[in-house]
Amino acid sequence: MSVKLRGRPRKELDIALLEAAAAEFLEHGYTDANIERIAAAGNTSKPALYRRYPSKEALFEATLSHLAKDFELDLSFLNPTRPVEDALYDLARLFYDKLGSAKVISMTRLSAFTSTRFPELILAYRAEVMKGFMGPLTAYFQWLHDQEVVRMRDTLDAAIIFTTLTGRPHERLMGVVMPEEKVEPHLRELVRFFLAGYAPEKSLT
Repeated sequence: MSVKLRGRPRKELDIALLEAAAAEFLEHGYTDANIERIAAAGNTSKPALYRRYPSKEALFEATLSHLAKDFELDLSFLNPTRPVEDALYDLARLFYDKLGSAKVISMTRLSAFTSTRFPELILAYRAEVMKGFMGPLTAYFQWLHDQEVVRMRDTLDAAIIFTTLTGRPHERLMGVVMPEEKVEPHLRELVRFFLAGYAPEKSLT
């Protein structure tokens, strides 16, 4: 005989708990994160939380997976109908804005601070983050390569280079802020630099 769940549906409860846990871990880090505060913010009890996630580490793992969904990016603007420099500028602007947001900066700090404690978990989190956008990005770079717009030995390496160049994650972590009026010319120059570096006439040997 089936038993009906009482209270909120499981999916709704999971989302509330993971959002609460994300806020707690991002603000306080793993060590200082408080399960009671997470349960209260998720509008549930500590026993109910532990029924879903039997340990703090299990909750942290689920929270990282939840946070990674924030990188499921729509890159449909990367298509053959657009001028390459315009498409890459829009991509650069997306990464610049995304990686510079307060939430993502906190996510980066959290993963860096917990990488020695949970190395495999953080590597899995990185892979899940990249899965949210690397597929369409590397496919676009492969198309550019096939069209001889660029010449790339490894499209994944190229995608990581482009993301790092345009997102400027290390500078953002240190609080470096670029005046808004300088952002567009800076990103367009990076796009030109990137395309020049992968120009077809360059040898890959």
